[in-house]
This record gives sequence, structure tokens and C-alpha cells, in this order.
Amino acid sequence: MKPLRPEDPQKLGPYRIVARLGAGGMGRVYLAMSSAGRTVAVKVIRPEMAEDKNFRIRFRREVAAAAAVGGVYTAPVVDAAPDDETPWLATVYVPGPTLAEAVAAHGPLPVDTVLALGAGIAEALIAVHAEGLVHRDLKPSNVLLAADGPRVIDFGIVRARDGYELTGSGALFGSLDYMCPEQATGDQMGPEGDVFCLGSVLAFAASGHSPFGGAVGAALLYQVAHGSPDLTLVPEPLDKIISLCHAKDPALRITPDRLSAACVPGGAEQVLKEGWLPAPVAAMVAEHRAAAQNLDQLGRTPAPAPALADGPDPEPPEYGRRGPAYATAGRAAYATEVADSEGGEGVPRGAGGTKGVRLTVEPPEHRSFGLPAQPPPERSAKPLHHRAPGRPRASRRAVLAATATAGTALAGASVLVAARRKTSGRAVRPLGPPPEPAWVYRGGPLLQAPAVFSGGTALMKTRPGTMICLDLANGSRPTWVYEGISLSPTPVLLTYGAAVALGTGATLIGVDPASGAERFTLDFGDDYQFDQLLGSSGESTVSVMGASLQRQSTEQGVATSTSAVFGVNISAHQALVIPIDPEDVGITLQPVITDDYFVYADGLRNVSARSTQDGGGLRWRHMVGSDLRPGLAVLGQTVFAIGSELIALDLNTGRLRWRAKAERGKFASLGAGGNTVYVTGSDPHGVHAFNAATGARRWFCATPRLAVDNPIAVGAHAVYVPAFENRNGFYAVDTASGRMLWNFTDGRDTGVNGWQLSCDGAGHLVAQHFDRAYGLPVT
Repeated sequence: MKPLRPEDPQKLGPYRIVARLGAGGMGRVYLAMSSAGRTVAVKVIRPEMAEDKNFRIRFRREVAAAAAVGGVYTAPVVDAAPDDETPWLATVYVPGPTLAEAVAAHGPLPVDTVLALGAGIAEALIAVHAEGLVHRDLKPSNVLLAADGPRVIDFGIVRARDGYELTGSGALFGSLDYMCPEQATGDQMGPEGDVFCLGSVLAFAASGHSPFGGAVGAALLYQVAHGSPDLTLVPEPLDKIISLCHAKDPALRITPDRLSAACVPGGAEQVLKEGWLPAPVAAMVAEHRAAAQNLDQLGRTPAPAPALADGPDPEPPEYGRRGPAYATAGRAAYATEVADSEGGEGVPRGAGGTKGVRLTVEPPEHRSFGLPAQPPPERSAKPLHHRAPGRPRASRRAVLAATATAGTALAGASVLVAARRKTSGRAVRPLGPPPEPAWVYRGGPLLQAPAVFSGGTALMKTRPGTMICLDLANGSRPTWVYEGISLSPTPVLLTYGAAVALGTGATLIGVDPASGAERFTLDFGDDYQFDQLLGSSGESTVSVMGASLQRQSTEQGVATSTSAVFGVNISAHQALVIPIDPEDVGITLQPVITDDYFVYADGLRNVSARSTQDGGGLRWRHMVGSDLRPGLAVLGQTVFAIGSELIALDLNTGRLRWRAKAERGKFASLGAGGNTVYVTGSDPHGVHAFNAATGARRWFCATPRLAVDNPIAVGAHAVYVPAFENRNGFYAVDTASGRMLWNFTDGRDTGVNGWQLSCDGAGHLVAQHFDRAYGLPVT
């Protein structure tokens, strides 16, 4: 806090200005008081920016957006005048130190405090994202520590998710130490980017330093985009939780609601109350409170300014040393775009004082493309790929895991002894014992994608970016490991004699499924991004979800991206770009792909079928309605879709063959095998079986509540469905009688990392759970 200068305003709207709080690239922040005695922080826009018509339009939009953000753990907007000659914005004043100040003064925070901090900030992000906004500058100096929890502040560079843009000069927003990879590479940042930044903030709180410190400028940007965070001083379980935030692929990061639950399972409000802070930090809060009670005196004779007020975030002290004491009265929203002490207050500064970096890109050249006909020579089974940085990802569900907890003993049938059918009240007979695993694989976290079977082995993907091969006879150790694939949360594809996965950028990688040796690597250039393998058709064509990048001038960087489906012909080394209909952009795309058809639930809640032969032309479209689920199934020449009804459509024409309505509620997930289609229901909970040809109901098996994000795994004699709470494992239901056979669980609660189930119909079931895979004999 600093005294007012002669050039500072004495009053803005109904607020009397009493002191300076800080300054940044957009303007100054003042401590002010209303006539009723309410203290606020007022951000005043710089005159040269106020004269810019376009800036005023953006500022007016941002004021409206920020005013809509609620939540307990934010500093809300209370007043604004975006159309005044001098535009300003007022927020609630929160007396308390920033996280940066607290750690500088007293060192890293205790584990329980950091867990509570993580839950509170995650709740703040939920509130921000609920309004369609992205914060984009989450860092320790933008988190206030109050007596009843943290407050996320400084929404000065928040942008609407559908209106991402760089500044006119192409300057890069954000503080380098706490950026996400999307910011570091100049790509579009969505809400997942805030989660990455939150991971870095928690690492700072737990260790006393940024997880990507030690470099500057371009080297630091490269470290954020491609390097590994330094979590060596971060204790358990924080290291695991932070790792879930730091996935390079935005789609693989944990969501804020799951993150909050992982930090504090009982809810943030249970721990964020008086006493959540350690005593030395609580004393800082008390000092800020006391100073805030004397605002009239502060307005006449301001307290001496601390060293922090006009400089970068403080460096934390060495462990065991007390850092500098700060006598500030508090920091408020928008006060953290600190200025250069030598007069460069127009340049935003990062935690280490590093100035903004400008990124440039190359213009596009074409939309269709080819590659040389000759494949590259075979390499070893563990080559490392260093290719173009990631591009903007199409929207899809976040499928990440929270930290694994203790407890590995198999609980078997003890989780469930009996269940009751709501329709009849009859009790289900006691379950039999589950099969003993033939083997257990323990390794790094596995991606949320089921195993794929090939020649007596199971192929899986892990979060470090590896493909592993496990022998079905004894998969406790990998037969081979291939490093360098992307973290796309879809299974490996078997086509063209190879196990196919995505690399970085627009790269397709083929690996020999028997040896792990690389068969081919096809890179389609920098103007495209491959995000998700969707399936294969024919002998050598795969469909890939991604983006066609459209660039402006080199001054402005990547401006827009168009979601697209790519039909990649591996043998011809060519890809065809098929733009998605505008209504399909941003939806969860889970198509079923046959040799002739690409069938999916589109953005208008229709079942649509496109050709795989003529550039993706639309063959037919069947209207379903708003309750259509994204997952479909194809059995023979019939397409199955679910919502409040299960419908069967002719694959060639889209004509309705039959429909079956849920008694109550909706159908949630489905699977098909033999001459039967299986669906899960939510009211009552359980599994339904229908004749695939006629729609006749065969049986219903009542179950406890089920997880319904993945298809039902269909085996030769049973179907397998995961429990809603992953610590309860999954259930096996007899395909002939509909009787529940057994329940398998390892007893571990791994947060959002649910069970991934896959069976080959020949007696092998592979069940993946976070960092383990179980080989179960099910004949």
C-alpha cells in the first residue's frame, strides 16, 4: 500500500480514494471507501487505453462477465463505470496477504493447508468457468489468504471461452512461471489451462518455488510446454494431485470439481474456516484486518509502502529462514499486475519479474497434403519423438484421475451382498466369488482407455506417453514398451499390420504389435493438429479428430482453428480434411466406424451417418432429441442409440427398425454382442438386455448405481459394468439369465480414474484401475 500522489483521483463514483494498492499494464488499483463505510478495491484504466474504442468494447464485455462470477472463493465485482471518461471497476476488498507474500515470509505451507487451498481455488474456478470464462493468469500473487479461505482475484485478463484473442501486438498474456503449455506455445487456452496453472500454484505453496523455475524467457516457455515439473520437494499426496493438473494434453487434466473432491472429499467448506491457516500466516491475516479497521487514518497518513508494492512477486526464503516481514494492510482484486520499479509500470511482470514474450507463427499453405511414398527405416522399440508442440484441442470430456489411496487387497464380493429390484422388491441372490487375477500389472498411471487385444497380448497406453504390451498369460511385466505417443484418451487401433497411435502435432505412429518396433511415422505438418483416434475403416484408413489451423499474420499468431475429421490413408501417406458441420463443433464425438460408414451422435442430437468412401458425404440423419447419449453401437447392419428410448436404425438407410422405451428415467450406456444389445438404466439402476433383431426385452438385472461414461464390456458369457464409486469395482452379469454373478474390486478409491474393462470373448478380461491392470480368467 502506498500514499496517494498529486495526480491520483480523490474520488471515483461514490468511492473516496484513500491509498494506492498497485499498478499494471491496464491501469492502477486503489483502496477506496464508500460513504457507507464499505471498503473496496477500484481498478482505474489507463488513459491511453480508455481512448481506444475497441478496448472500451472489450472492457465493457469483461466487466459484465466478471460481474456475473459468484462463488465464495472469489472477490466479486460490486460496481463499475465502463463508459465513464475514466473507466473503473470496483471489487470487494479482502484483507489478507497473497499466497506469494505468505510463502515468502514463512516458507512452504503444511500439507493440510495446501489441500484446503487447492479445494478452495478449485471451487473458485468452477464459478469462473460456469460463466463461460477463463482466468488465464492464476498465480500465487493472484490468490489472497483470508481467515475463511482463499480468494482468487484479478480477472483483468479473463476472456470468454468463445472469444479468445491475443492483444493487437500479439503479446503473450500470463506470468511465465505459472503459464500452461497452451499459453507458452501461443495456442488457444480453455478452462483446462486454469487447472494446469492451479497445479503450479499448489506446487509453489507446498515447496516454496515454481515447478518450472530455473529458466528464463524462451527457455522457460519451452520447459512449460515440453518439460517435466520439479515436484521433488512436494510431499504426498500433493505430488499426485498436482501431476493430474499438469498433463500436457488439456483433455487429460483433472476437472476442478474432481480436484476439489480429491483435495477435500468432504467439501471445501468443511475445512475452510477459522484455523485453516498455520499460526504465522493467521497472524498476518490478523494484521491486515487491524490495518483495514483504520482506513480513515490510512487515507490521511498512509503507512510506509512495503518492498513488494511495486515490484515482482517475492522470492521465497530458504527453508528454516524467516523471510521479510510485510506491513501491508491487504491486497485486493486487480492489484497484482505489478509494475517495474524503474517506471516500466505498463509492462505486466511475472512472479520472477520476467517481461511478456511475443510469439509469431508461419502462415498456412494448403488444405490437402501428401507425404513421400517410402516409409522410414525401422527403429528400436523405444524411440523418443520430439515434434511440434500441441495445438488447440477439440472439446471433449475430461478423463483424468485423482490420487490413488492406500489399500490394495481384493475385497471380492464383500462390497455387495444383496440388492433389491425397485420394480418387484425381490432380493438378488448372494453373489459368487470373483475370479482370482492370473496376474497384476503395477506401473505408472494408465490412460482412461480400454485395452486392445492382439495375438495373445493386451496393448495399453500410459500417461507418460507410452504404449505397453502385456502378455495375457502373465502380464505382470510388459513384453515391450514404446515411448513417444500422445496422451490421447482413446484405445490403440490395430490396422495396416500395426498398432497405431498419435504422436505430437499431426503425427501418426505405427508400431509392430509383436515386437514393439516402429513400423512408420507420418507427420502431416504444422497446419494441422491430430487430437483423437476415432476408428479405422478398410485395411489402411484411420479417422482422426483434430483441427485445421488457420493463421493470421505473423504478428498475431494462431487466431482460429476449425474442428475437423481427418481420413488418413496410411498406405498412400495422404490425409483428407473433412470439416465438421458447425453444429458438431465442441461436442463429445464418439463415432462407430465401419468400412462404409462413419456413424455418430451430432450436435443437433441426431444420429448421422457419413460415408467413409466419398469424402465424408452425409448419407442419412435420424432425429432423436435432446436426451440422445453420445455413445452408439453397431451390430451387423443395425445402429443402436439410447436416451429415454433404445432405438434400432438400419445402417444403410437410417430407417427405424424398432424402439424400446425406458420404464422410468433414461438409458445411459450400451454394448452389443451376439444377438443381444445391453443397456444400463438409472431408474431403477441395472442392466437391461434386448433382442437385437426385434427389440423384445430379455431380462433386467438390478444393480447398485453404475458408472455410465464407458460402453458395457460384452464377453462370451457375461457383461461387465463398473460401479458408480470406483472403490466398489465392477459387476459381472450372466448374459443368458441376467443374474449378477460376482463383484470384483481392489478396494481403492482413485477419484475420477474409473475402471476400464475389455474382454476378447476367448476367456480373457483385462480390468484397468489407475496404475494397475488385472488379468482375470472368465471362461
